[in-house]
Amino acid sequence: MTWTPERRKEYQKEYLKKRKAACKARGICPNCEKNPAANGKTCCQDCLNDKKLTLQFGTAGPYRQLYAELFERQGGLCGICRNPMQRPVLDHCHKTLAVRGLLCSNCNNGLGQFKDSLELLSSALKYIENNAGIGIFMKRNKE
Repeated sequence: MTWTPERRKEYQKEYLKKRKAACKARGICPNCEKNPAANGKTCCQDCLNDKKLTLQFGTAGPYRQLYAELFERQGGLCGICRNPMQRPVLDHCHKTLAVRGLLCSNCNNGLGQFKDSLELLSSALKYIENNAGIGIFMKRNKE
């Protein structure tokens, strides 16, 4: 018997279906295969909670719970611009790997562009303060 991609896919689909049915018959969660299923559910409560966090924060792996705690602590707002976050990014120091909090992707990208350097950020702040309004204006595009 040759295994074509279609045949392999069909076999995997059938295998997962049987595995899920066997777990359900034993009353255990098919995802973790160790906890009892929640009342009236196929999965255990831990896996159901993890699925909710995955939907909210994407695939953050083992850090999903940390995301949820930080998100709640920050009231769902970015640590820099204080705007509501749709998909928060876990901000951390690249040298020490210490977690600082959650940021929106724009603020996280901004910090990344300045290489987390206090000197560069300070220099940028001085530049904006000292060079605001030199008398030259750019043309606006017609919308």
